[in-house]
Amino acid sequence: MNAGDTFIIPLPGTSYDSHLWMVISDPGQGNECVLVNFTSWRADKDQACVVEPGEHPYVSRKTCVNFRDAKKCRIRDLDRLIASGSMKNSARLSAELLSKIRKAVPDSRMNWDCVQFLIEQGVVSPE
Repeated sequence: MNAGDTFIIPLPGTSYDSHLWMVISDPGQGNECVLVNFTSWRADKDQACVVEPGEHPYVSRKTCVNFRDAKKCRIRDLDRLIASGSMKNSARLSAELLSKIRKAVPDSRMNWDCVQFLIEQGVVSPE
């Protein structure tokens, strides 16, 4: 598991659903990571990071990063999902898109626990 990895868990009823989830923390710094997902853009959604078609192969229309539903997960649990085939990998985030998402965290609706985790890792500035 690396920063910028993306995946879909296509199983109905899971807490991850069929959105594209991405690792935005640095999994090399411990046993947990922070995940966010892309969701269809709407005016009432978090506008901290809007992604347009062409920025990632999965994005076919105006999209936003769903910081509000960020999850902190144990890496070993994600590794188990990969090993079991329950999780489908998708194209990695480009370095530019990963940076754009991380820079948007302070202005987003992400829960404080995940924000603090990213700050402690040094991948997000506290400002």
